Amino acid sequence: MERCKDCLAALVPYYDQDGGNATFIFTTGGKIFEDRRTVKWNLRRLARLYSVDLEAARQNQEKYFHYSQGLPLPLSPALVLVPLKTRTAVGKNDGCHSYLNPSAVVSLEAVEQGEVRTIILLSGEYRLPCYYTIKTVQKRLRDGAIALERYRAILKGRGPDYLLDYKDILRQLIRAFMSGVKQDPGG
Repeated sequence: MERCKDCLAALVPYYDQDGGNATFIFTTGGKIFEDRRTVKWNLRRLARLYSVDLEAARQNQEKYFHYSQGLPLPLSPALVLVPLKTRTAVGKNDGCHSYLNPSAVVSLEAVEQGEVRTIILLSGEYRLPCYYTIKTVQKRLRDGAIALERYRAILKGRGPDYLLDYKDILRQLIRAFMSGVKQDPGG
């Protein structure tokens, strides 16, 4: 996951040859890596690499977007992942959702018949089936772009102010320490 974190296009669930849950890791350069672990495991690993608390990120997004399912997950100033249903589960606890980087989506095609409603074209000309309508996919990708811009704005806004707050707190601690030293004749 470390080698793909800066060029991630999608985490896509699939059933391996033994019928187990596994992950295709798509990169923005058009490469695909197979991982025998689940999308959920890979998502958690990616969050750890970026030092992101997934539960807190989901709660933050839920408050902002006012819905709770399928929320975009900003992981860094350059990466947000959007969950989209790309397969039908065979067994209990089988993940159906892929996590896509909206900037890696080249185009969308509507499908008129069948369960698959949209084809998502990724860089490298990979086509992912999606069980949501093209309108829903567009909304989710748009929400992902909004979440990423919001994340960047929070980071920008917090940077200088956060440092000023830190400096003020440090000054107060030094003043308190120095006033305690001056008042203590035995020390």
